[in-house]
Amino acid sequence: MLPELDELTREDLMRLVAQYRLRLSKRLSQHFVIDPTVIRDIVSHVLPNSRVLEVGTGIGTLTYYLAKVASQVITIEVDGRLVKIAEKLLSGVNNVSIIQGDALRVPWPQVDFVVSNVPYSITSALLMRIIREGVSKALLTIQREVADRLVSSPGGDNYGRLSVITQCTYTINVLATYPPDSFYPSPEVYSSLIIMERRKPCYEDLEKLELVTNMLFRHRNRVIRWVLSKYLGKEAVDAVVKAGVNVNNRARQLSINEVVQIVKALNPYINIIRTVAGKSSIND
Repeated sequence: MLPELDELTREDLMRLVAQYRLRLSKRLSQHFVIDPTVIRDIVSHVLPNSRVLEVGTGIGTLTYYLAKVASQVITIEVDGRLVKIAEKLLSGVNNVSIIQGDALRVPWPQVDFVVSNVPYSITSALLMRIIREGVSKALLTIQREVADRLVSSPGGDNYGRLSVITQCTYTINVLATYPPDSFYPSPEVYSSLIIMERRKPCYEDLEKLELVTNMLFRHRNRVIRWVLSKYLGKEAVDAVVKAGVNVNNRARQLSINEVVQIVKALNPYINIIRTVAGKSSIND
C-alpha cells in the first residue's frame, strides 16, 4: 500500500525502486519517476472517472495513483520483469488491467486519455501512434527538446516535420519541465510534461501529409522551388505557385496552412513522392 498522493515523498519512491534491485535496460530507455511532483502533475490533469491507457507500466507507481482517479486503467508494459513487480504492487487495485506487450504493436482500446512517461527511444513512434489512433487527449512526459519541437512555430530553430504533423491534428501545451534527477537513473536531458488535445485536422489524409513533409523537410533550409525542382520538376513548382505558396520560402518557414496547400497541389505527384519518401525518420 502506497501513501496518499499528497503525502508521497521522494524517499517513498526511491525506497520502492531500491526494494526490487532492478537492473534497468538501456535498450528500453527505462527511467523511473522518483519525484512525486511529476506524478501529481500528471494525475491532476486526468478527469475523474475517465478511462486511461498507460504506456509503460514500469513497477506500477503512476498506475496506482491513476487508478485512484480513473474509472479504469489499462496499462501496457513490454518488460516481463516489471510486469511481475507491478502485479504485486497493484494486486489490491481492482480497476487496473495489465497487458504485457509492445505498446506500439498491440491493439489499443478506446479511452479518454493516453498517459505515459515515455521511454525516450520510442517518443516519435508513440506520437505517431497517438495521432493515427485519433486519441482524444494525451498526457506525456517526453524530452524537453522534443516538446520544444512540438510547439515550435514556423521559422523557429525547432520547427520541423514533427511540428507540422502533430499541430495539424492536436493543440499542444507544455505543462511543466523537470530536471534529470526527477527520474532514476537520471537521464542526460530535462523532461517536459505536455498535454495534447485533439482538434479538427488541418488535412484529413495523414499519409499524404506525412509523404509531402518527408520530402520538404529533408531539405528544411532549402527554398521550396529547389526541393520541388529536384524531385518533381518544373510543373510541380508551377502547381504550387498556382496554389498561392511562395516557393522562395524555405521549408522551415512554411505555415501549416501553406503545407496543406502544397499537399493539395502535389496530389497528382503522390506516387512519385511515395518513392522519394522511402524510410525517412519522422524526426527530420
